[in-house]
Amino acid sequence: MRAVTPERFNKAQDAEKRLWDSIEESFILDHQKYYVKKSKYLANELLKYYKEKDICVLQVGCAADDIINHFLVKERHSIDPLADFYIKKFGKIINYKETNYIKGTGENLPYRDKMFDVVILANVLDHCKDPRRVMQETKRVLKDDGILYFECHFYQSSFLFLSKIYGLLKKVRGDLFNVCHPHMFLLNDLKKLISRYFLINREEKLGKDMEKNLENLRDIKKDLKKEKFTRRFPSYFGLLGVINYTCFCEKKIL
Repeated sequence: MRAVTPERFNKAQDAEKRLWDSIEESFILDHQKYYVKKSKYLANELLKYYKEKDICVLQVGCAADDIINHFLVKERHSIDPLADFYIKKFGKIINYKETNYIKGTGENLPYRDKMFDVVILANVLDHCKDPRRVMQETKRVLKDDGILYFECHFYQSSFLFLSKIYGLLKKVRGDLFNVCHPHMFLLNDLKKLISRYFLINREEKLGKDMEKNLENLRDIKKDLKKEKFTRRFPSYFGLLGVINYTCFCEKKIL
């Protein structure tokens, strides 16, 4: 799993910035209910590991709003390459000071070793420059008895094959396919990467996605019937496109 070039990463970040620049405050406020739901779910799950909320939590790559902004624990930290942009655009409706929000990348986390009880990587790994380095840094800043909450999208091998062909066609026209995501993962590759640094403690059902109110792969198939034809058509052949993977992990101690 190789790192992408700085040029490719910068293109992804520029696309992210254009996307969020087009989003109104009303969308952020309406969408918060999903993050509140996810934060409550995560808090309940963490009670299995921690009896109190007296913990220190980091979320890497949290964009304008995410779980960390609604997670009621003692100490919260958050980091994103576009943090300054999000603070300027949405700072009137979100109190970023509460989460100690700073600009930075997952490849170079500016935190001391073993600082956090919990680290959240929620759909960030496919946005970064070097997934392996992000996992190394996550392990470094997580306490030995800490918990990693991990979410990431993956794709079926046949879908990735078709995506590469479509990507080449777009490249001929001077465009990038899936520009905001420098990486597209197979599930096995994703698990192998996680397992290099962490022990996968528990997995959710494949496809479960609280932001989209999806519980499993069957729900994805139903949801695709509402999509435009270019997204709906591959599902007729069993190709589901974006599938969410969620797990809880413990740090591997050598």
